[in-house]
Order: sequence, then structure tokens, then C-alpha cells
Amino acid sequence: MSSDFLLPVGDRYQLRLLQLNDAPELFALTDANRSYLRQWLPWLDVVTRVEDTQDFVTKTLVQFAEHEGLVAAICESGKIVGTVGFNRIEQLNRIGYIGYWLAESARGKGIMTDSCRSLINYGFTTLKLDRVVIACATGNHRSRAIPLRLGFTHQGVVRDAEWLYKEFVAHDIYALNVEDWKKAAIYLPSNQS
Repeated sequence: MSSDFLLPVGDRYQLRLLQLNDAPELFALTDANRSYLRQWLPWLDVVTRVEDTQDFVTKTLVQFAEHEGLVAAICESGKIVGTVGFNRIEQLNRIGYIGYWLAESARGKGIMTDSCRSLINYGFTTLKLDRVVIACATGNHRSRAIPLRLGFTHQGVVRDAEWLYKEFVAHDIYALNVEDWKKAAIYLPSNQS
């Protein structure tokens, strides 16, 4: 994987590798969206300072260097509006596990679906993955709609998959393998599909 990772997402957005100098902007975006993100993301209470975001970015860069992950900023005109990435890559089994979040002001525009599409295409073509997996909290209907739009197959439900502040939530598991990806033609840009 190249350290100058950059992927276009349609005409207006791009995915680029997170860098340490992104920490203040990413933390500010997280902080401004804290109550919105808290509904489905369990890590908000441990990200309370810019230094916490710096630690996160450092971990993602180590993962990237070791070919064990790839977390990217979703940018519009250079400004970060969220993140998407392979939070974990199993090299031996050629599986990538996607995670994502978006600022509340950016939702409803197809940004995350198109960002996932670009990342999936990169995963299958460049990283030579055989399978991509997305796990979403069962109650998170917006998040669950993304893998369905992209041709993923629902694999099942994992009970008590994640502690979300005061209770465990179940996860719906979706997967797409390379052969189904080729058949689904999601590798086409969103304006051609």
C-alpha cells in the first residue's frame, strides 16, 4: 500500500490517508458531532482531547504500514467530513472489515455509500481482498442500508456484539466476496451504476 493513498469519490469528494496533522480538525469534527455520533459509536467517551485523536491516528498509521488496516478521511474541498476504512485487514484470509462515520451535516447525500464503493473497489483491485465485511448495529437503519445498496449479503446477527454505553447491541453482519462484486458491477462510479 502506498503512503500517498488517495481515492476519488465521485466529482466532489476524496478519500485520503489520515495524517497526524489531521488530529485537530478530526477531533473538532468529532466533538461537534459528539451527541449525534454517540447514538451508535461506543468510543466517544475515550476521545475527549486532541491527544486522544492523535493516538488514534498514530495507531491507524501503524496499521497501514503493517498492511493490517487503512483508515481514510472523507474530504470535501480538503475539509474532513468523516472517516471510512478497513479498520482491520486479515492478510492470511484476505478479508477487510469496513467501519465508517460521517458528520451529521453531511448525511443524506450518498457520500458514505460512494465512499464505501470506492474503498471496496480499492480493496478488491489493489489489496486483492477476497471478502469485505461490514457490521452494523441492528437498530442503525441508515448504516445497514449502505451494504445493502452495495450488493452485500446479510450473513446473520451477532447478539451482544458491542457495549454501547449502557447496554449491549446486536450487529447485523454483511459480506461481499470478489465474485459477487464483479457480478454486482458496484465497481462502476456512482453516476454510471
